[in-house]
Amino acid sequence: MQKKTDPILEADKLLMAAVDKAIDNATRSAGPELQAGGSRVSPRDYFADGVLRHLFLRLCGADPTTYKGGDPETAWKILYAGRGVARHWERESGKPPAWRGKKDRREDIEKDGSERQQLALSAQNFAITTAIQALLDHARASDPEITDRLEAVIDARHARLESKFYTDHEFTERAKTYLSLLTRRPD
Repeated sequence: MQKKTDPILEADKLLMAAVDKAIDNATRSAGPELQAGGSRVSPRDYFADGVLRHLFLRLCGADPTTYKGGDPETAWKILYAGRGVARHWERESGKPPAWRGKKDRREDIEKDGSERQQLALSAQNFAITTAIQALLDHARASDPEITDRLEAVIDARHARLESKFYTDHEFTERAKTYLSLLTRRPD
C-alpha cells in the first residue's frame, strides 16, 4: 500500500531546497569577492544570514530594504522563542548557560509573562492535538469516513453564511487546514 504524502511537508521540503540552492548560487557567484574583501565569515554563512535577516524582517512586517515599518511585538516573540531554543540546545549539549540575566525593566518582565503565556498555549495546543488525534484514530475503527464527515461540517458552515467575504473563505480554508493536521494518520 502506497503511503499518502503530506502536501505541507512536501512544500516545506521544496522550499528549504530552494533556499539552500539560492544560498549555494550566491556563494558561487559572489563568495570569492566576499572573501577577497576580507570577510571573516564564510560566504555560505554570510548569505544564509542575509536570508535569515530578510525572513525576520518579512515576518515582522518590515520593509527588507529600509528596515522600517516592522511590528515590535512580533519581533520580540521571535526573539524570545529563539532564547528558549538556545536554552534547550545548551541543556542538550551540556554547556553552561550563556544567557545573562535580564534587567528588571518593566518591558522585560512583561515579555517574560508573555513568553510563559505563549508556552502555556503551545502546551495546551499540543495536548489537545494529541488527544484529538488519539480519539480520531480510535473512531476510525468504527467510522472510516469520519474525516470526510468532519470536512462536510466545515463546508456546511461555509454554505450557511449569508455573505461571502474574503474572511469567511479564509476562515473555511484555515479550518480545513487545521482539520487535516488533526486528522492525519500517524506515520
